[in-house]
Amino acid sequence: MTYCTHRQPPTNQVVVLRQQDDHDRPFLQDLYLSRRWAEVSAVPGWNDAQRRAFLLAQAELQRQHYEKHYPAASFLIIEQAGTSIGRLCVDRQAHDVRIVDIALLPAWHGQGIGTQLLRSLLAEADAERQSCSLSVEQGNPARRLYERLGFEPGANSGLYTQMQRPARPVAKHNLDNP
Repeated sequence: MTYCTHRQPPTNQVVVLRQQDDHDRPFLQDLYLSRRWAEVSAVPGWNDAQRRAFLLAQAELQRQHYEKHYPAASFLIIEQAGTSIGRLCVDRQAHDVRIVDIALLPAWHGQGIGTQLLRSLLAEADAERQSCSLSVEQGNPARRLYERLGFEPGANSGLYTQMQRPARPVAKHNLDNP
């Protein structure tokens, strides 16, 4: 099992990334529900059991889609103090680091965790002279973060916008002092 730790400002929380496994499925379902619950709550005529069943089916379809279209991706669980708080799915390609999914439980939003994980991925991409890309849903407030980190909008499907941060040269002093 591969672990990667990141020290998080401003709270000094240590976040651990570990490979996702079958035991994580209930957590991943809960994470998916936390991301989409408000959206399906607006559907008239559905009770909570119907909403939950629909979202669990959607979570399964998302899982299948990711596994089919990103078979070489790293599917990671984000943990803090031994508690699962999010997921990160990254597909490292020859010239691009594709962020397939990054999500945190709502209680962990706004604490700099996502920002630091993204900065780590961008530094990794820069070190390998790779671009970094992702897809963001229309209206997702995370788009502002992506733009601050240098991602530029590309193709727009109406529901999602493709964003890419071009490869950046590594500073000379970084090459001299690995």
